[in-house]
Amino acid sequence: MRIAVTGANGHIGCNLVRLLLEEGHELRLLIHQRQDAIADLPAEQLRGDVMDPITVTRLVRGVDAVIHAAGRISIDGDRDGSLTRVNALGTRIVAEACLAEGVGRLVHFSTIHTYDPFPLDQPLDESRPPVSRYASAYDRSKLLADQAVREAITRGLDAVIVAPTSVIGPNDHYPSLLGQAVIDIVRGRLPMLVPGGYDFVDVRDLGRGVLAALHRGRRGETYLLPGHYLTIRELAGLIGRASGRRAPQAVLPAWLLRGLVPVFRGVAWASGTAPLLTEESLRALTDSNPWISSAKAERELGYSKRPAAETVADTIAWFRQVGRLA
Repeated sequence: MRIAVTGANGHIGCNLVRLLLEEGHELRLLIHQRQDAIADLPAEQLRGDVMDPITVTRLVRGVDAVIHAAGRISIDGDRDGSLTRVNALGTRIVAEACLAEGVGRLVHFSTIHTYDPFPLDQPLDESRPPVSRYASAYDRSKLLADQAVREAITRGLDAVIVAPTSVIGPNDHYPSLLGQAVIDIVRGRLPMLVPGGYDFVDVRDLGRGVLAALHRGRRGETYLLPGHYLTIRELAGLIGRASGRRAPQAVLPAWLLRGLVPVFRGVAWASGTAPLLTEESLRALTDSNPWISSAKAERELGYSKRPAAETVADTIAWFRQVGRLA
């Protein structure tokens, strides 16, 4: 198949592209700014932006399928509006181009964040209602993106939606926020932990789930692609055992961390980086549903998940291999 991929240089994208090449597909990759994670791969590369309809039309013209993995992630609101523009309007531009060019299938990346996590003591599956208007800016932007794809489906687009949880695994080149947290724990930079937990999916298992959705997913359907729920303390324990280094186990109370949010903002502002702790990130960890179901994906796509300990060990091994843990 001839397949176009947006977000190809990201953590998910660069792993997914490698799986697609292993299957023998001919690829056209949209490159926004950097291409270091995929520079050596045998694929056509098109430089541009999902916000540019002309570029997107060139990307999807003549291909059999499109995988839309491009997007922005934020744990600190949408101060300049770019989060909503890229995630919501960018997805609408991709969906409209696929319709206009007669693309055979679109696979759109959503997120578990588009679903209401409450009640937390009941399984969360594809039938759960969407988040409310009081959700974070990121959650709302991705919900608008999903709505754009579903509107295109009503007008004839063959599309499926995949919704992963928090992604972890090798080939995390930048690294991601979660990848940086793994590095910081191994290097002893985080003496204390935050409360709560989350569901973490191996980027390689996610990639295989996406390929299955591409080939076998039912038109118009959404598939949750989770991994395993771990408290942050459990995750730190796996990191400590895999790295052979002492991992922190003390957990700071949520009320104290909320009071420290302005401090983290100040440090981030002074260093020119994004804050590691915000009200949004803390709420995501403390209000996370631990019972996210992959039953539909397992039944219809043959989806499977490797043990979390294997994922953590492989992630640390990759970071060590590329010199991040020196």
